[in-house]
Amino acid sequence: MKRINILSLVLIFSLSLTGLSQTKVQQDYYIPGVSTRVGDPLPSTGAKQDLPEIVNVAPVAHDILCLEIDACRIIPGRQIPYTAEPGDFIRKADTTGLGEVRHIFVTRDGFPLGTLVGEGRRTLALYERIAGEHLDTEAAGKADSYLISSAGDSNYADGVQPVKVYRKSRPSGWTDSSWQLSRNQTYTGRHYIYLVLPAPLKTGQVYKINAPGLNVSHSSVIYVHDPVMVRSEAVHSSQIGFRADDPDKNAFLSVWLGNGGGYSYPEDIEFWLVDEKTNKKVFTGKAVMQWRSNIPEGIGTKANHVGTDLIRLDFSSFSTPGRYRVCVDGIGCGYPFSIDQESTWKHAFEIAMKGLFILRSGIPLGPPFTDFVRPRVFHPDDGVKVYQSTTPLLNSGNGLNALGTDKDNFGNLVAGKTDIVEPEAWGAYMDAGDWDRRIQHLVAQRLQFELVEMNPEYFRDLCLYIPESGNDIPDLVDEALFGIDMYRRLQTEEGGIRGGVESSEHPIEGSTSWQETQTVLVYAPDHWSSYIYAGVAARAAHVLKMIGKPEDARKWEVSAVKAMEWAETEYKKWMDSPDYSKVTDRAKRAIPPERNLAAIEIYRITKNKKWHDLYLATRENARSEALFIYTRLDKSLVNKKTAQAALDSIIAEADRAVRLSANNAFGITNGAAGRPMAGFQSAYAIPASPVLVRAHYLTGDQKYLKTIIRSGLYSAGANPFNMVLTTGLGSNSVKHALHEDTRHNGQPCPTGITVFGPCELEYSTAKSGTELESRLNSTTYPEVATWPTAEAYFDVFWFVPQNEYVVNNPMAQTEYIWGYLASRR
Repeated sequence: MKRINILSLVLIFSLSLTGLSQTKVQQDYYIPGVSTRVGDPLPSTGAKQDLPEIVNVAPVAHDILCLEIDACRIIPGRQIPYTAEPGDFIRKADTTGLGEVRHIFVTRDGFPLGTLVGEGRRTLALYERIAGEHLDTEAAGKADSYLISSAGDSNYADGVQPVKVYRKSRPSGWTDSSWQLSRNQTYTGRHYIYLVLPAPLKTGQVYKINAPGLNVSHSSVIYVHDPVMVRSEAVHSSQIGFRADDPDKNAFLSVWLGNGGGYSYPEDIEFWLVDEKTNKKVFTGKAVMQWRSNIPEGIGTKANHVGTDLIRLDFSSFSTPGRYRVCVDGIGCGYPFSIDQESTWKHAFEIAMKGLFILRSGIPLGPPFTDFVRPRVFHPDDGVKVYQSTTPLLNSGNGLNALGTDKDNFGNLVAGKTDIVEPEAWGAYMDAGDWDRRIQHLVAQRLQFELVEMNPEYFRDLCLYIPESGNDIPDLVDEALFGIDMYRRLQTEEGGIRGGVESSEHPIEGSTSWQETQTVLVYAPDHWSSYIYAGVAARAAHVLKMIGKPEDARKWEVSAVKAMEWAETEYKKWMDSPDYSKVTDRAKRAIPPERNLAAIEIYRITKNKKWHDLYLATRENARSEALFIYTRLDKSLVNKKTAQAALDSIIAEADRAVRLSANNAFGITNGAAGRPMAGFQSAYAIPASPVLVRAHYLTGDQKYLKTIIRSGLYSAGANPFNMVLTTGLGSNSVKHALHEDTRHNGQPCPTGITVFGPCELEYSTAKSGTELESRLNSTTYPEVATWPTAEAYFDVFWFVPQNEYVVNNPMAQTEYIWGYLASRR
């Protein structure tokens, strides 16, 4: 087999150290004369303190002109060898359950420098700093700070002030500063200044906006009013684009004016598709009201989550390939997008898969496969030791915490530490900012295999540009196998599957994954983890048989059956044990669906009737992925009525998703009426509910495909802040996902990471009265409690409930939906 080899990536630190013993160790939190304003510019950097800059001028309504102003920039952090100086203060903070010191902070001559990380704590991770001046928001909010004039428009011939001024300000970045030291958040900002005009602007006329009262780099700007040539914040379009035969193609129009509230547009406003190359109008349509601001939505807490009228711009009948922008009469355009028969969804899928690839553990990363450069991490050949724990993931707060005894997610794991080293605990995918690898991540591999099942021909030749590209296995299958192989190698002789690998605590501040110094442990096997693995391993065997790899398939089949048999024995022991009465309801509910799914997966590859019987006996716990398998089995292998019931159940669930989409403004399909769209849940970020894919595949009904596409508009950039929720995709995407490896050594965030996205803030760690809410309020206007949910996304590194991500949510579903839209027949 031909394999592409990654270039050896060696990270060499030139380390020098005048030992920690020569520095003063400061035990007290308060240091007289020491600035705790982490992120402020260093007095001696010489960094130019640029004034805020007007970066875009465009209408958001016929009578409202918006000035978009950027203020400040972040000087990236970097890591250097640490050489102690006599004036250094060292403060240690926090320990793991094993007594390991976690954070070591360095302050020099009254200024916080950073944290000590890596082997021997010989590397100094310097704090990020802010350069530039913030906008004078008091002046920005006054009408007499502006004068608008035009030689060609008599309404503005003598120069006029706006009638009113409204403002909306959001952070565009937070410094990656120490929460222990900084009680004031330093940030970069994007300000939207809305000038309410005394008369509409005239197309083709030139206007001069003078702002002598503002501390901006240019106090006057020239604006030519041509709505087909300017980008307006009010026009929201998908930046992925559409396949030519997509049956639903829409964009949106809306604006929330911050302290000016919502805005109502006329319903019959005209809009166009404009060709990016020729600037000619190729389609004309009339806007329709999608959702009024006073109507509650049938999702989340049933509030109105937009805070303003939402207008829909429908161009579904247009299918000519090309690159276009949606432009609204008198207002402006959204970001450009493509319509073609192949590349739009395919490109999005490839980007999403690259995001998964950069989370691989146990191999080096870098060109030609990714621009993100990282040495091999958590591999035993590099001296990393992973110790077995007697605690299973089942009883950890990072898993099900089945007995409710784990108070901090790590306590039970470290309490069970042994001195037994596990040499096979490398590989799989690291999670978000934590570097753990857990069995829950296998949702991604399960969905990848399912894509191949639905269209093996499409994925046979699709190149994902990974190290395995060029061998005789489809790249998507190779990627999925990489994700599950660690668990197979960790399988015990009896068949049990360990739930994953975890450090003894969250990462040390400023540290990268290859600098981890905390103890690394592997969970003990448990039946829950074994059921999950058994199902995915059996699916791997099925797909490998499908693509003509019977020997490889046999390896996974044997492992899957062994895990299943072990899980069945342990599950019965668990239920018969005295501790079962202490098991939480959550844990009791979580295991039966995994058991049911594993049973039907094992039955599909073995044809052993006992697994069919188990599936039938537990089918009240069946999720749609198990039902989806049953509906596609050979008729000779199934109960006809049960198969029909499975199909009916999938259709019923998909129909509920269709109704949910119709009952909320942006048509999303993740969530439920009355259940808050909480932090970490990805209600807006996951493009669509996977059950819609299964229903469309089985029935071919276009209503499911239309709902998938409509539901996915928001995460593709057709949202109030005009940002794709996946890094590196489209004209304007998330920039500050919680990827610690790049943040701590000055690299840009890697491509392909889909973040959790917007949530109802009151149901997150930023709820009223929290420190996180205070941090947001110090960088946001108006106060975040007043922001509509659909608008309230903040692309800042440490806003964890929105900018973190995990392999199994939302990354797994994102790649699945885009993969299906690309590959559907």
